[in-house]
Amino acid sequence: MTNITKKVAKIIEDVKNFGDQAVIKYASLYDDVSITKSEDLVEKVHINKKLDKHFVSAIDLAIKNVKKFHNEEYKKIKKLWTTKYNGIITGQKFVPLESAGIYIPGGKYGYNYISTLVMTVIPAQVAGVKNVVVVTPPRNVTNYFLYTAYKLGIKEVYKIGGVQAIAALAFGTQTVPKVEMVVGPGNIWVTEAKRQLVGVVGIDLLAGPSEVVVVGDEESNSEEIAYELLAQAEHDKNAKSYFIGLSKNVIYKVKKFITTYALEFLPQIKIIYQPNIDKACELINNIAPEHLTLLTKKHQIFLKKVNNAGAIFYGDHPSAVFGDYIAGPSHVLPTGQTAKFSSGLSVVSFLKKISIVKLSQKAVKSLSPHAITLAKVEGMHWHSERLKKLVITGETNAKDSKGKPSNKRNKC
Repeated sequence: MTNITKKVAKIIEDVKNFGDQAVIKYASLYDDVSITKSEDLVEKVHINKKLDKHFVSAIDLAIKNVKKFHNEEYKKIKKLWTTKYNGIITGQKFVPLESAGIYIPGGKYGYNYISTLVMTVIPAQVAGVKNVVVVTPPRNVTNYFLYTAYKLGIKEVYKIGGVQAIAALAFGTQTVPKVEMVVGPGNIWVTEAKRQLVGVVGIDLLAGPSEVVVVGDEESNSEEIAYELLAQAEHDKNAKSYFIGLSKNVIYKVKKFITTYALEFLPQIKIIYQPNIDKACELINNIAPEHLTLLTKKHQIFLKKVNNAGAIFYGDHPSAVFGDYIAGPSHVLPTGQTAKFSSGLSVVSFLKKISIVKLSQKAVKSLSPHAITLAKVEGMHWHSERLKKLVITGETNAKDSKGKPSNKRNKC
């Protein structure tokens, strides 16, 4: 057990046992704020009319685009479907979670991660989640953040960061409501807290460092490639950028630009020469990147053959930066090769699938002998007895329904 694992477990246990008292204690220790009572943990959302008009216009457009995408996603989901075979009607219905906790992390260069607020709250709201609870480190709660929350219909924000925030959402405290699922990215502490609390509460994914794969060829703009790589690398020191060059010439130009203008980021950027497109696609599928940016006119081949990626950007001047802020799909995406088996946050993340089964009497009679056989093989005595009883009851009901009405009255 690592030191972080032990410390996270201790904080979780304290929040579970002591609620607000523990949350206030750890907020004072790790968030560098003066919080002495439960009321200090809550910030009522209000609107500041003095905000820069360019910000207001930009965030309003981001909200509009993200809502548009996820509303369309929701429309494409078949909320209820059924099929019939062997006298059985089966199907599924989709229902939203009752509650979801949204964790918004602190930022490297400031404390205004408003984009993540948009990208997490909207899919939950579109899915129909009734109670959306937002928590974030205290320094995140700026006028920019509060305006965004206001536009999203959030009434209050809980000023809690780190492990104590995840634990508070998982167990509930005197102030923070307990939720059914926790979503949102965070640092290694937040990720470890989510990992330890799986089963106590649902989670979206265990987010790792940000990453991008960029593909370029002889016809690509080398500066555009370099900027795309650097934009991803600047998230934090652990962020990873890969450049797959289909030509040596473009690789030379890209490396020269980065070495000249942003040498400090070069250790985070891996440059690979692979002129064979099929092998380049295999490489991408193995990396399974969070973002894939195709700065090549041969993008259709990659779109067809790449199956492992959180999001793919292509066309005229594509960039994962649009995905970070304003394109539409949520920017909470799988990292660390988890795109091989998981997807990004979406409306579906907040929906439960419930199987439904209806059997006719004919199906009960015809299927029971087979189910009884399987139950006996597994040694499940009462499973087989239950099915035998169903068959007998069904036959009795069938005979009674064909006979004359009984003159006997049922006792109340």
